[in-house]
Amino acid sequence: MSLHIILVGLGQVGLYLAKMLSRENHNVVAIESDLPCCREAGEILDVQVMHGQGTDHRLLEQAGIRQADMIIALTGNDDQNILTCQMAARYGVGRKIARIRNPLFYENPPLFNLSQWGVDVAIQPEMETAKEIVLLIKRSAATDVLEFAEHKVQLIGIRLDGLCPVLNETVQKISQKYPEHVFRAVAILRNNKTIIPGGQDLYLQRDQVFFMAESEIIPKIAVLMGKSDEKLNRIMILGGGKIGRSTAHLLEEEKDLEIKLIESNPDKTQRLADELLHTLVIQGDGRNFDLLATEGILETDALVSVTDDEETNILTSLLAKHLGVTKTIALVSREEYLPIMAPIGVNAAVNINLITSNSILRLIRRGDVVSLASLPGVDAQVVEYKVPAGAKIAKKPLSRIDFPKDAIVGAVTRDGGVIIPIGETLIQPGDHVVVFSLPRVLPDVEKLFMR
Repeated sequence: MSLHIILVGLGQVGLYLAKMLSRENHNVVAIESDLPCCREAGEILDVQVMHGQGTDHRLLEQAGIRQADMIIALTGNDDQNILTCQMAARYGVGRKIARIRNPLFYENPPLFNLSQWGVDVAIQPEMETAKEIVLLIKRSAATDVLEFAEHKVQLIGIRLDGLCPVLNETVQKISQKYPEHVFRAVAILRNNKTIIPGGQDLYLQRDQVFFMAESEIIPKIAVLMGKSDEKLNRIMILGGGKIGRSTAHLLEEEKDLEIKLIESNPDKTQRLADELLHTLVIQGDGRNFDLLATEGILETDALVSVTDDEETNILTSLLAKHLGVTKTIALVSREEYLPIMAPIGVNAAVNINLITSNSILRLIRRGDVVSLASLPGVDAQVVEYKVPAGAKIAKKPLSRIDFPKDAIVGAVTRDGGVIIPIGETLIQPGDHVVVFSLPRVLPDVEKLFMR
């Protein structure tokens, strides 16, 4: 079912989200106040782009606000995003999503109730990025982590090195050899090409393989692939901006962690030292090797480089990896850099645009789609469906379903349990099914889940 969506703000997040929504065949109208940005977006996006303010009621009416199913406000101004949602509420728009950075709106209990101002869901990009960083630290062997089915199912990426014991073996043989490890290989990224593997595909060195399994099984898969999913206890964060600060706050909630944060700005360093209770805050330049050595980079388990300088994040991560740091995580703003991070030695890269877009896509209910997500550098989408009564995929063995070649069912959840499907698995109405699919066959996949 196609939705009419008004998107206000075409910064990096807005542009990426507009592309994704257009690919999903939604009717998207984008509003942008900056004229050069508006013109550029009009050339590269397959959506209607209008110049002006998202708080202009006349422009909103031209954009179809009276028929809109959803409005997403992503400008850099919290107040403007809230006002846009408040106006949309007056027009009866069913779903209002706003990007809001001010931490006062997220206090527990909050000082302000955003729902009273028309905002159904508030997205905090920096906090969403920090949550992903913490998840990557918890899954030390993973290059990527996504969660589905209320955290019961995880999809992780693992890069296969020369020590991987399953190299040059087929997907089918490894599954048969280790029946106690119930998992599904759903994608292989090889030479920047995304492959949906069949049983006879091989695991090759330098492959980045994406596995789907019950969350509790993930550490066993890492060991099977030659990785130790060890706990990372000593964490060093470079950059005390919103992402670095949020990451430190979340890590402070974990037990037995030694956290250090390095920030170059003296005033910001002092504020962070007062705010963070269990983090050692250090004032200095994270690019200074002598400083890193003095502060124990050689004994660090994980380096999180989230400064405002992308080159600094990449270079310090590579330096840390060279010095033997187990896990390096870099904040990377350019999407074209994401596929090369793992090959050059950075364990994991996070991109705030992709993470924020995934957070918003999970909130968009299209028919029986529960959530949508994508992975950096991977030409595929991960879709979680709730199976309706009468769906073509229901009550037949998967082996008898004409399932598209470039898509794969990764996991099924039913009555709180997780099923990693085989050919004889029967999908039942009410099941949640997670599918990994190349974009070109996603329409064919969707037909199987229609009533």
